[in-house]
Amino acid sequence: MAPEPPFRLPSLRASLLFVVFLLVVGGLGYPIAVTAFAQYVTPGTANGSLVVAANGTVIASELLGQNITNASLFWLRPSLIDDQPFTGAGNETPYGPTNPELRNLTLYYIAQYGLANVSVPVDLVTPSESGLDPDITPESALVQVPRVAAHTGLSQAYLTTLVQAWITSPTAGLFGPSYVNVLDLDRALLASLGR
Repeated sequence: MAPEPPFRLPSLRASLLFVVFLLVVGGLGYPIAVTAFAQYVTPGTANGSLVVAANGTVIASELLGQNITNASLFWLRPSLIDDQPFTGAGNETPYGPTNPELRNLTLYYIAQYGLANVSVPVDLVTPSESGLDPDITPESALVQVPRVAAHTGLSQAYLTTLVQAWITSPTAGLFGPSYVNVLDLDRALLASLGR
């Protein structure tokens, strides 16, 4: 058998050049290309879709859920972290199915949303762990119509039509669920109220 060839400097140089190439392509080239593509295809999403008040003040991002408690507006699902950033302290753990507090919390959410004697969509009684999603199911928006109608004076028929106009269908009719962005829906509702 032939002896092992000695370690040669050219192979070290080739390895280092390959690592530098991967860092440049993967660490710079790819992120720049993806960002440029996102800016071209969906500039609003790529830039964060900020909601700006008439005076130019940034109110919020359309991509993040907000703590909406005004009874004349549509509400998001409950937030496990109460719309605060995740602290990592461990107090954001949801109740398990055998914990008796889960029943009490579910009844509390049903009362908060004013959903007596209706079929309650599951996402309105199960808190969001991230607290960041501004979307709910169409059923969750439609079940809130009577409460919003009672507080705004608008007809339930009008509010139902408004909700249906803001339902986003699955991509290409296949990928993902239908959903309603509550922030967009509430802005449309406020516009129809002249506020």
